[in-house]
Amino acid sequence: LAGSAVSTPKYYKTIIGASIKSIVEGKLSNDNARIISGNVLTGKAKTLKGSLDFYSNIVTVIPEGDDYELFGWLKPVFNKISPSRAFTFSWLSSKKEYDLNTNTNGEHRAFVVTGNYEEVFPLDIFPMQILKSCMYKDLDEMEKMGMYEVAPEDFALTEFICVSKQPHQQIIREGLDLMLKEIG
Repeated sequence: LAGSAVSTPKYYKTIIGASIKSIVEGKLSNDNARIISGNVLTGKAKTLKGSLDFYSNIVTVIPEGDDYELFGWLKPVFNKISPSRAFTFSWLSSKKEYDLNTNTNGEHRAFVVTGNYEEVFPLDIFPMQILKSCMYKDLDEMEKMGMYEVAPEDFALTEFICVSKQPHQQIIREGLDLMLKEIG
């Protein structure tokens, strides 16, 4: 059991499919929190009535980001993380720890080319081009760009830093499913 909304994170010995309620009950420091079966980047949101997924070995609990800031994009901020460090002044305190929540600080928009994906992507391929080829369902382009070498989890960090708020893992999953259906 881990996460910033847990009062005492620790290890538990449990069984596959254990009740989420039995794991987190009485251990949360914040009632307004999101419970995730798995890690923050690739896990699935659960409720107290849910159960631990088969392949998950962690339950993560982080604050729910349901607080919104009017014209938040307009002013400089000091308490948010940014890969580009634009308008955040995060370069002033590089050792600062952030208490991240589920708020995306924006809404879904068209792809913005920043070059940040390549900096965090774990493989030596072009993530932006693969994502675009998956979106317009070009199987030949997907093959050329290295689609056989990727998994949705590889795109977890690119999804986290995406200024466009695109669901990268979902796009890749749909692209892989399309390739399996069409090519075999």
